This record gives sequence, structure tokens and C-alpha cells, in this order.
Amino acid sequence: MMRWLAIKENKRLFSPSTGSTASVVKRSLLFMLSLLGLFFLIAILALLRIACDINNRADEQSKTLLQKALQNQQTTLKGHARDYAAWGESYTHLHKTLDTDWAWQKQNLGASLFDDFNYEGIFVIGPQGDTRYSVIEGKRANLTLAQWSGNQPQAALNAALAKNPQEPVSLALSINGQPALLAAAWITTGDDEDVQPVPGPPSMLMFIDQLGPQELRELGEEYGIRDLHVQTAASRQADYRQVALPLALHNASVVLEWRSENPGRSLLLVMLPLMVFISLLTALLAAWLMRSALNKARLNDENHFLLEQSRQALAASERRFRDVVEATTDWIWETDDQLRFTWLSERFPVITGHRIDAWLGRPITQFIECEQIALGDWLLQPGQTAHRGLTHCRYFSAQGHQRYCNLVAKPTTTPEGALSYRGTATDVTLEVEAQERVQYLSHHDELTGLPNRVRMKEFLEGKLRSMPTREHPLAMISLDLDKFKPVNDLFGHGAGDEVLHQISERLRACLRDVDLVARQGGDEFILIIPDIEQKQDIVHLCERIVREIRRPLYIQDHEIFIGASMGIALAPQDAVNATDLLRYSDIALYKAKSAGRNGWVFYSADMEEQIVQRREMEKSLREALKEEQFRLVYQPRYDMKAGRVVAVEALLRWHHPAHGLLMPDQFIPLAEETGLIIPLSDWVLNTACHDAQNELPGMAVSVNISAVEFQTSGLVARVREALHTSKLDPARLALEVTENATLWNPQSSLEIMNGLKALGVRLLIDDFGTGYSSLSYLRNFPFDGIKLDKSFVAGMPHSENANNIVENIIGLGKAFSLSITAEGVETPEQLEQLKMFQCDESQGYLISRPMPLADLKGQIEKMGE
Repeated sequence: MMRWLAIKENKRLFSPSTGSTASVVKRSLLFMLSLLGLFFLIAILALLRIACDINNRADEQSKTLLQKALQNQQTTLKGHARDYAAWGESYTHLHKTLDTDWAWQKQNLGASLFDDFNYEGIFVIGPQGDTRYSVIEGKRANLTLAQWSGNQPQAALNAALAKNPQEPVSLALSINGQPALLAAAWITTGDDEDVQPVPGPPSMLMFIDQLGPQELRELGEEYGIRDLHVQTAASRQADYRQVALPLALHNASVVLEWRSENPGRSLLLVMLPLMVFISLLTALLAAWLMRSALNKARLNDENHFLLEQSRQALAASERRFRDVVEATTDWIWETDDQLRFTWLSERFPVITGHRIDAWLGRPITQFIECEQIALGDWLLQPGQTAHRGLTHCRYFSAQGHQRYCNLVAKPTTTPEGALSYRGTATDVTLEVEAQERVQYLSHHDELTGLPNRVRMKEFLEGKLRSMPTREHPLAMISLDLDKFKPVNDLFGHGAGDEVLHQISERLRACLRDVDLVARQGGDEFILIIPDIEQKQDIVHLCERIVREIRRPLYIQDHEIFIGASMGIALAPQDAVNATDLLRYSDIALYKAKSAGRNGWVFYSADMEEQIVQRREMEKSLREALKEEQFRLVYQPRYDMKAGRVVAVEALLRWHHPAHGLLMPDQFIPLAEETGLIIPLSDWVLNTACHDAQNELPGMAVSVNISAVEFQTSGLVARVREALHTSKLDPARLALEVTENATLWNPQSSLEIMNGLKALGVRLLIDDFGTGYSSLSYLRNFPFDGIKLDKSFVAGMPHSENANNIVENIIGLGKAFSLSITAEGVETPEQLEQLKMFQCDESQGYLISRPMPLADLKGQIEKMGE
């Protein structure tokens, strides 16, 4: 097969068309054909040049004839002007006195000049430059030359006649875009001795011949010029050859055009087809001669081709084999019967980095190793004559890197009869490394390098099969990072990834070699601690983990603090299978997070029941929103200066169908955790605004806003929508916010508060004094008032310490121009003490308990009486 390909390649390379004799003949014939082609090309170009010259000469001749015609026309016009101007009767009837009967009625100077000579304008100009007589297109007219033609050639004519008063002068004008000839002469007595001249300047006689389209055509046809006309934009688009003659007139310039005789075209129509036919006939004859000569040359080259065929086929085969060998990604080898390298392809140093001469004569078994079987035994197996393969053999590159290859080998016999081996080595290092990488990633987390859920489950099931005991249990710890989400939000996911990486390193450092830490996903980790000596060891481990995680993290020039919560389940005490252990540790983890974070909780059986109860409560809460089981009650706020109720606080109650009346502290935390606080807050906000607008005219209403709502977008829009829907004046709405609402993201909370203030609503600090109260808090956030927590009011007026605290808080609020509302006022003594401290408002059971809207309206009416 390869020999046949080599012969085919050589036949193409040494075909007769490329042989020496054929090449010489072909080049000679091509040269002759090129000369003939050049000759015909020159002849055609010469013919085109001759035709062009003929056309140019004909055009120049027609231009000369046209100029001659115009000159003759001017000469005739001047002759007529001379004859009429040098006539004694003209002098008597036109200059001395104007006799229109002689000039017009007797047709001495009337319509006959237009009818006979086509003179469109006849003017007699008096000595003072006034137009005494005029005839326009054969009709008597009272127009001046300027009025009719738009020209004022008087000065030019006077100057020309002054040089030779006895001879008429002529001018070329443009009248209405058409050329016109004007001849002028002084009116004199001529040779008439009977007429006596009078003193003073003479009058002037003008004849004007306007060359209109028809007159131009007739003028041109007299001299063999066809279609003479004035050039226009449309005439320039004509599809035939035209000749143009520019005319410089007295007041403008025009271009005359006419159809060229184009005598060269006739010459081309006859000669050019004839020359093209002769050139094609010559080309066909030359092609026939060339083919005949080439056929004879091929017969001469065929003998040379047959002699060279065998040698060229062999050379082409060797080149093809060498090119294929060097182009492949494999390297080819040959060994002797002792398995020593005798030949290596040029790809060997490219792939391995080793020099060829460094390994020739050395055994292949020193270079390549195989785990499945010894390479020497595999090659020397008796009875093997076909190709064999061996995968994933190892060798080291010149740089010392371990690489992998697949071997293919076949025993063969040399011409001398000796046994040898030859084959290929295919580098598969990337494939093996990719497989190892896939295997690694299937059991490890790519970000932290920790085992993933699959590896964790395998490890856990293996440890559980060893049957841990109550004396030496196995601990499953579910760990969740606290305050990790703000890291992603504030510093970006890159910083979050770095936090997870560093935390994974700290967790590894806390464990023994027999323990395992795996990443569950997100910021959750699983720790498996087998063979525990005593339960206290788990406590010590959790303490160490919390301590290590709470150490500051330095990322992107920021100091970051996070915490961790852990849930612990033990085997066999709590469960003996992996699924239950993971579920129980998750339940314990939830309990630890609910208990305040940065701690750990061991699983107990009652926790699962609490989880079920919580899920039932969450389900009931969702149903309560749909079925409108919530109600609002209102507690008045009493203005101590005005002595009346000026505002109410909306308080939420849940009328549970099974558990009865529930207070906010029994379901609000669950609503915040599940995200139901947003629709619940919207219902409270819309209901309170609607009640204030329709049932409590002129009275303000305050609504409590959860701190969770400051961590979500859209609070300002929701308040705006509630005000718009209820049509409540924003000044009558107050939002009560706890101090903790601003701790999560102060900058974002400040932006939200500024947006609420822009709506016109009031902001009150609820439960002031129980959180993180500070002067900077009051100074930086746009609050309108403070609600003093009832825990401070309860000790009044009998506790001096309580009195001092309340007085100082009221004074602090006054210093910041804030209104002060005291909560939990239950006795007249407390009310009087607050009045002494100049407290603005009071709220509590002394004034009124929280009550439904209908009862509140009646209570307010009684208080007003």
C-alpha cells in the first residue's frame, strides 16, 4: 500500500508536463503567444487612439465653423446697423425729431426687421441716454434695453463708438440664459447732402439678434452642426458624445453644445470586431500548436520519468514515514534482543527532555517501569508475535517529573535474523493527572481542600462499622459559622472564600490525625471524632474550636471577627447510622444558634419534638396571614402638657384557633427567622394607617418596626405605599425602632432612616436604655423621640437611683431636642414625678390598657369629657 502511494506521488512530481523538454517547449510557446497578445493589444490601443484623434479633429473643426458662423452673424448685424444709422432720413426722423409714423407705420424701422432678419430688439437711444423708440420681437414697445434684457451695455458701447464713430460696434450678451448679438451705431446724415446736421451729440441705433433654441439649431445646420443648443444640467446627461464651446459674453458666460459627428465610432465599429476576431483565431491556432508540441515533448519526457520512478517512490516513502513519525505525539523506539535501545525517533527528546544519544545502548527497563507487570517479562513473553499494549507505565523526564505513557510493542526479526522489538510510547500524563484530579474532587472540596460530603459519609460509615461503644463513643459535630454572611456582603465573595480557607486550616489544627473535618457546603462543616475517651474531651475540643475561630482574621487589610455554633450527636448513644447522626447534630446545631451562638449543644431526645413544634408553629403562622387571624389593639399616649391623649401605639395580637390569644413575643421571633416578618409588618402598617385616617381623626399612630426589616431592601417603599393607600398624613405616622436595628450595618440603616424622614414620618427609639445606647447613636441617627423603657420607670418614685437615671435620660433627650415618652406608667406618683422631670408623654396602664379600636374610641371620648 505504501509503495503504491509512493509511486503515485512520484508520478505527480515527475509528470511529463513538468519534465525538462516539455517545460522548455511550453515556455517558448507561451513567450510567442505573449508576443502575439501584446501585438494585438498594441494594435487595438492604436486603433482606439486613432479613433479618438479623428473625433477630436472633427470636434475642433466644428468649433471653428461655429465661431465663424457667429462672426458672420455679427458682421451681418453690424452691416444692417451701419445701413440704417448712416441714412439721412433716419437722422431726420429719429434724431432731429421722433417720427413714429415714418419709423413704425411706414415700416422703415418696424416689424419687418423681426420678420425678415429675426431681430428681436430695436432701440433708438437719445443723446441724453433716454430710450426714444423701441421694437421688441416685431411689436412696438415702451421698454428700455435694461428693462427688456436686464443688461446695461450703454457705457461699453459709448466707449467703443468713441474710438471710431463712423463704424458700428457689436457685443455678445446673455438674455434669459440664451446668447444674443447686439450691434450699435451713431445715427448720422450719411452721404445725404440734403439733410443738415444739428449741433450736439448724436443718437444711437441698436439692433439685437437673440439666438434662441430654434435659431441656434438653424445656425448650426447651415454649417453641418447638429443639435446646437445652450448647455443645461439635463443636456449634460445625454447618452451620446457632445462637443462644448464656452462663450464669454458681456454680462455672463454660456456654453454651447452640439452632437459630435463622432467619425471614430464608425471606424471602431468596423475595425475593432475584425481585430478581435483575428486575435481569437490566432490564439486558437497557437493553442493547437502548443498542444501538439507539448504532446511530443511528453513522449520525450516519459522515458526519463520511467527511469526515475523507482528511486523517487522510495524517497517519497521515506520522507512520508519520517514526517508522520515526527508529527505524531508519540515517540518510536527499537531495541535489540537484550532490550537495549537501538533507535529512538526525534520526538523522544521533545516529549521526555532526554537526549537520544544518552539512552542508545541502555535497556528500556531502566527508563520505563510498570506496576502491573515487570516490563522485561512482558516484552520477553514467549509465543507473542502480534502487537501488544501496556497502559499507564511510569518514567521520569529530564527535569525529574514523573510522567505516564502507554506502550505498544511488537517483536520483529532483523535482516540478519536477530530478534528485536519495536513499538511506540504515547504520553498520557495529562490524562492520568486529569483522572486523579477528578478522583480527588469527587471526594474533596475544591475551595478548602477538605473532604466533601461523599468522603465524609464513607469515613463515617467505616468508623460506625467498627462499632463504637458507650465508653468510647464517636462524636458527630455540625459546625456553622456565625456572622459569615456580612463578610460576603461587605468585603465580597473573594474575602469570604479566604475566610473559609483559613477557618478550614484552624479546624485541621484542632483535630487529631484519626479525626476528620469535612465541608458540608456554604459555611457549614462536619467534624467526626472517633474513639473518645470521655465526654469532657469533646467539651475541651469545642472550647478550643470556638477560641481558635474567634481569633481575628486579617483579610484584604481588614480585621474580621466571626464565631461558630456547634451541634453534637454521639454514637451509639443517639444513633448508630450516618443519616440519623447527621440529622441529630443539625437539630443540636439549630438549638445552639437559637441559644445565642458561639457555643455548642449536645443532642437530646426532646429537641426533635421542639423542632416539630416549631415547624407546626411556622405553618400556623403562614395560615394566620392567609386567614387574617391577627388583630390590632391600641394603647394611648398621654401628652402631659396638653393633658389629653394625642397618639396611640398599634400593638399586634394573634387569636390562634387552638392556643388562644398569643402575644408578640410568642411569635415575632419565629416570624423574623422565617422571613414572614415582612408580610406581617405590611399588614400591621396598612391596618394602623387605615384606622388612624378613618377612625382616629387628628391623632397620631406609632408602629413597631423589626430590626430584621432594616436588613432587607424596600422598607421605604413599603411605608410610602401604606401612606399612599390610606391617604394618611405622614406627620401622623411614627415608626418605633429598637436600638439594635442599626448594629448590623449602620451605614445602610442610616440611609433607610433618611429615606423614611424624607417621607415625613417620625422615628422613635423604642426601649431606650436597654440596648447599646450612646451619645454617638443619638447624634448620628435622625430620631425624633425617645421611648423610655418601663424597667426604669418601675422603681419610681421610691428609688432614688431610678429617679436619677430617668431624670438624666430625659435631660439627655432634651439636649438633643428629642421628645420623651415614658412607658409602663402605672401609678399617679410615677406620673407626677415624670411631670417634675418635664417628660413629654406617658404611656401605661394608668392611662389605659391596650384595647380594640372600638373600645379605644369610647375611652378617648370619656377622657375628653
